[in-house]
Amino acid sequence: MARKWTGMLALLLCLCLMLQAAAEDEDPLSQFVIHHGDRNVNKIAITVDDCYKTAREWIARDVELCLEYGIQMTFFPVVHTGCLEEKYRDLWQSVVDSGCEIGTHTYAHMKLGNRDAWDIVRVLGQAQEALDKTLGYHYQVRWLRPPYGSVASGKVSTEKRVIAMIKKYGFDHIIHWDVSETKDLKKALKNIQNGSILLFHAKEKDTKFLEKLIPELKERGFEMVTVSELLGFGPPETGDELYVYNKADYQNQES
Repeated sequence: MARKWTGMLALLLCLCLMLQAAAEDEDPLSQFVIHHGDRNVNKIAITVDDCYKTAREWIARDVELCLEYGIQMTFFPVVHTGCLEEKYRDLWQSVVDSGCEIGTHTYAHMKLGNRDAWDIVRVLGQAQEALDKTLGYHYQVRWLRPPYGSVASGKVSTEKRVIAMIKKYGFDHIIHWDVSETKDLKKALKNIQNGSILLFHAKEKDTKFLEKLIPELKERGFEMVTVSELLGFGPPETGDELYVYNKADYQNQES
């Protein structure tokens, strides 16, 4: 009888492991997407997407808000609009000097699932290359926010394939959010909690909303920090050697 029960327990354990593996296989994003930080610490991260060339005024105002209130934000520029050009070096240097952080929203605002495998790596690499060229030195882009906040399957690449190529490029996670409210101040304050990642865009409406929201968050004791600090990382590394995208650097990696 003991052997019979031992065999049944072994079978049940095997089935549980198979079901767990199947669940993880069906949901490859479960460990890949970060929606928030530590719920036990009163830090939150304000993130600003797009940062189009036409929104330079609002990027600059966001930086002013950071300096005024002693907070930091994380900006996710998309390159193809022309926002990351050398003539805008002073703007982006002011972002860095204020203690804010720069991530990436890729080179062009297109669903990654609509790109083939190596094109995914290319748009990530070219975004890093553009930022380095703009700043005039290497600035480590640590965080990716994919266009539309999604790596869901598209017309070309499956979700698994998109994730595999993002990891091959060097990102361990993508940054999502748990609060996206730019109209109702009371609703935003109700939804924001310890560890929250807030989604905004570089445009007049969102900046004016932040002008009202930030003082309220300060009054409630929230510390507004970069995504890196929220997740327990130090500031991004910098260096003299500018990054230049080269497909061969990634083709030679082990899969």
